[in-house]
Amino acid sequence: MIIDWQHHASPKEFFDRRGGKAGAPVIQNGKVNLRLRPEVYQIDLHLKYMDESGIDLSVLSATLENFEDCPITNEFYAKVTEENPDRFVCLSPCIPTHGQAALDELARAVTNLGLKGAVISPQNHGHAMDSKEMWPFYELVQKLDIPVFVHITGVPTGYDALEANWNINVTLTREFDIASNTIRLVAGGVLSDFPDLKFVIAHLGGGIASIYERVERYASVWGDRFWEDQGGTSPLEKPYSESFRKQFDKLYFDMAGFEGGMNAVNCALTTIQPERLLFATDYPYNFSNDPDMTKDYIDNIRKLDLKPEVIDGILGGTAAELLGL
Repeated sequence: MIIDWQHHASPKEFFDRRGGKAGAPVIQNGKVNLRLRPEVYQIDLHLKYMDESGIDLSVLSATLENFEDCPITNEFYAKVTEENPDRFVCLSPCIPTHGQAALDELARAVTNLGLKGAVISPQNHGHAMDSKEMWPFYELVQKLDIPVFVHITGVPTGYDALEANWNINVTLTREFDIASNTIRLVAGGVLSDFPDLKFVIAHLGGGIASIYERVERYASVWGDRFWEDQGGTSPLEKPYSESFRKQFDKLYFDMAGFEGGMNAVNCALTTIQPERLLFATDYPYNFSNDPDMTKDYIDNIRKLDLKPEVIDGILGGTAAELLGL
């Protein structure tokens, strides 16, 4: 079974609220954040793309900025899965720092509506993933025993220097935000306090493989100073290189966001265990709705120099296990 971990869908009312016209720009902080794609709510087009690409099941998600949109999305997802139980599972969008109402809605979505996990942004109301404001969310997720998908939304804050007259936000800023928050899960003590959490990080961790070794080596060489020089305390056991790697290897990473680029995949494999990779497309924003491009990506994954059972895990087996399918 081939499972697409990153497949975006949202209710038509969100599309209409933003102007309801294909290709219309969505402006945030004076810049175009994205352009409207009617495919996000047209489930028949999702199914057509999946059938033509050879995808058996997709994991639907949407990262939202307003809590009020979370219950609407959850109800939409419940209807989609009820009508297509063999083709879709869904993750509940959550804004963890919104307060108890957000946590209650996540619990309702999982317990009452049958959604299979949570999806959050690396930043939530300006709080990074190792902010103590996130701890109640982690406690709930650990209790519910569901995976947490980390996917960027909008324009992340705190990167004012990263301005350009080309799309630096989508290509670099958002990926850096993913990568830095991935490291925060380890260095900031999240996985030390919540060792059973199951995180899936989007876009190969924002290209985390290219800088992971630098962070790990500095933590190892500097020791306690890696934290204490910045006013912190190490949450890890010594030797730091081993505990850093042990916690990093708990994370999962999806393979969307690079339009099927195999250089990115091969770079990721220098650092990320292949058993922790999940096939994903980023539909409808990647691959230009071209099933042939998607099939080529699947074929290229099958050609990787990995054991057949590992490739089967990448293409769907690992996702099925995470989702309890």
